[in-house]
Amino acid sequence: MMTRSEFVKACALFGIGLPFQGAMNACSEDSETPITAGDFDGSVLIVGAGAAGMATGYLLQQLGIDFQIVEADTTYGGRFRTNNEFTDFPIPLGAEWLHVSAEELPAIINDDQITVDTVLLPYSENDTSGYYSNGQLTIEAVGNAVNDDQDKKFIGSSWFDFFDTYIVPSIRNRMQFNTQIATIDYSGSKVIASDAEGQFYEADKIVVTVPLKLLQLGTVNFTPELPTNKQNAIADATVWSGIKIFLKFSEAFYPTFLYFDDSETNEGQRLYYDAAYGQNSADHILGLFSVGKQAEVYQQFSGDALRDYVLNELDEIFEGKASAVFQDILVQNWNDQAFAQAAYLADEAPSSISRRMAESVANKLYFAGCSYTQFADWSSVHTASRSARDAVRELVR
Repeated sequence: MMTRSEFVKACALFGIGLPFQGAMNACSEDSETPITAGDFDGSVLIVGAGAAGMATGYLLQQLGIDFQIVEADTTYGGRFRTNNEFTDFPIPLGAEWLHVSAEELPAIINDDQITVDTVLLPYSENDTSGYYSNGQLTIEAVGNAVNDDQDKKFIGSSWFDFFDTYIVPSIRNRMQFNTQIATIDYSGSKVIASDAEGQFYEADKIVVTVPLKLLQLGTVNFTPELPTNKQNAIADATVWSGIKIFLKFSEAFYPTFLYFDDSETNEGQRLYYDAAYGQNSADHILGLFSVGKQAEVYQQFSGDALRDYVLNELDEIFEGKASAVFQDILVQNWNDQAFAQAAYLADEAPSSISRRMAESVANKLYFAGCSYTQFADWSSVHTASRSARDAVRELVR
């Protein structure tokens, strides 16, 4: 039974993916069978307005199928929200890179008449990679360890901006916010959902896209109970903690990437990286991405204590330079976000968990999201979007 990390390493072995960091790679078995309208002409309720929920609604809109999206938070975007105040380019607080070919963007749009203007930038062989171990920092050029399917940065935009430009306009009037679904009853001919305020929503079918951690916490009660195999998948899943930290400095003193002995382990990951890479900006922004046990180290702190901890860590590596040129800090602790409470399904989880989570129930209950995929990759926007395509293909049959 393959884990995501094993799958990613297999992709790299055959030259399909980015060699710098396993957490940011992806290849997939996703079928690109065209999505066509079937015999279904009923209504669909979509729970969640993250990548999977919006992609699902967008495809249903293209097919002329009636749908509504209900979202617990105050706006759409899920775990790829963006900050536009910290600096003069969008800072992705969640999902940041495109991990596969740029052809994934038009695949999400699913309309040959639309031209994608999103600017993406791959990394270069001239970029630098630092490794800090046993008190020693080694920096060298990335070199020829790059290829056409490597990770790409959004330049002057973000995943959120891509959805906001190409997906949201046609579905915005079908979204309802501040609506946390608490119960889903799929025992009858219709599916009946109720929210935390006691309001009811009826549809012929329902697509659940809420984060896996929330299902683990029992925030949604199902009637009848979910099948045993799906309950076991939820219970068995290791969902990693997640935090992103951005630091603004008056000058850049760091390599493009900075790795440690624990940058990728079975328990989690962490990586410092140049968050301003390729942007049309004079600001110097260093990002820290961390999930799993590694993230929990940083999540012990908040406010000034977290700032001091990170600066002390960098000062040790760069001989006090970080504190000397520090200007500002921005933190997104995903464990503190009420409607996420974690990052995503661990890379070391068996692929059977994601596959079982993706299985539909009783031809009425469907699942889509970055942890609900029928292929051996998960935990990214492109996998969430592909899971939406799979759910819609099955739903409209």
